[in-house]
Amino acid sequence: MTEKALLKLIEERGISVDTTDGRTVLHGENTGTTKPNGPLTGKKIGLLVAPEFSDFQAYYLVEYLSEFGASVQFIGAEGAHWKYTRPTDPNKGLQGMWGMSLTPIPVLGESRCTYIKLEEAKPADYDAIVTLGGHSADILTTTEPALAFLSEAAGANVVLGAIGEGTLPLIWQRLVEGRKCTGNNIVSYMLRRLGEFVDEPVVRDGSLITCRDTEHCGEFVREIARHFSPDFEDPYAGCLSGKRVVVIAGEDFEDIELVVPVLELLHRGAELTLATFPAPMRARPPLLGLDVVMGNFGVSVPLQDIPGDRYRIAELASIDSGDFDLVMIPGAFCPWNMVAAGSPIQWLRKVHGDGKLIAAICHGAIPLSAAEIVEGRTIAGVGACRDHVSIMGGDFRADASAVVDGTVITGRVPPDVPEFLDAITLALS
Repeated sequence: MTEKALLKLIEERGISVDTTDGRTVLHGENTGTTKPNGPLTGKKIGLLVAPEFSDFQAYYLVEYLSEFGASVQFIGAEGAHWKYTRPTDPNKGLQGMWGMSLTPIPVLGESRCTYIKLEEAKPADYDAIVTLGGHSADILTTTEPALAFLSEAAGANVVLGAIGEGTLPLIWQRLVEGRKCTGNNIVSYMLRRLGEFVDEPVVRDGSLITCRDTEHCGEFVREIARHFSPDFEDPYAGCLSGKRVVVIAGEDFEDIELVVPVLELLHRGAELTLATFPAPMRARPPLLGLDVVMGNFGVSVPLQDIPGDRYRIAELASIDSGDFDLVMIPGAFCPWNMVAAGSPIQWLRKVHGDGKLIAAICHGAIPLSAAEIVEGRTIAGVGACRDHVSIMGGDFRADASAVVDGTVITGRVPPDVPEFLDAITLALS
């Protein structure tokens, strides 16, 4: 995909783009929120969940269903309290398998989605309803109001979707019987008996759309888009084929700012490396003996919900400039740890001097400032980065969703992840 074609796609979704003085700035009232134009514009999509849903799927679907124009709403089966695999904070409502809460979603709020209790939701109000994977799907199978809700939706010809084991409640209600469908190992043996199992990432049979597992969320969202807009073509699939991206996964990274880019960059065909470094502080230590890096809300590296053969893990110090095309820094306190550790900042200085592309979102502008590579550049980021950037000679733009300024790409906050990824794609095109 050419730079011109990508800029046209961005503007068609209602994003303002300024390209002056060698900089590309994405801004305007439609950034970081549901887009006014897209293949899902005017459609309302419900995400049906009980406790222990897949955080990965939830993060991704919220960002990209809304990016394509859908109004997204979580439908919470709060009455399903018979099973928890870990203690749950009652003040946070429903929580995912790795700590994501929905009322509201941490650092995302209601900019791209809303929430409603199952007993207040009406199936006919939705154009599509998706049951997420994770242990939530098992819990939904014994939640009678949720099963009745799905059956009523099927009777009203509402599109039903499911990811991985998310088909369990559909299996329970025999809504997959005689239908082409896919799913992971948790459900595939039952789907082979009940329907026509197809071992593909995503399968659509009329108003039923199923996805094999979390790693295929990108294809799943696009298939929903094609259902409602048959002429929709996905220019993003494979557009970064052959490009190598390093994602710095330091302690206390922002979960959504790592998970969604990883899933979308995989969809766009990039080869991914998650780079770790010794952190001077671990705010959320894992269980004793586990060699993992923890995010702010419970996602870890290695990634719980994405197969290890889809990416590699390496020590940041072992990666040379010739090993990648772009390095990305997620936000939260991963950037803090980079500065405190020191060696990642020296590494950034070196790869910047070698002319490599460097992308950072949210607090990621802080290590860019510490590495002295913001001077004379326009930088987007969370408000906490303002002084870091301005003191080090950069032009901090609180109104910008994402900026490409030479070899430096920056994004503002979690709701702006799709714009940030488009800026990365622009820089790599």
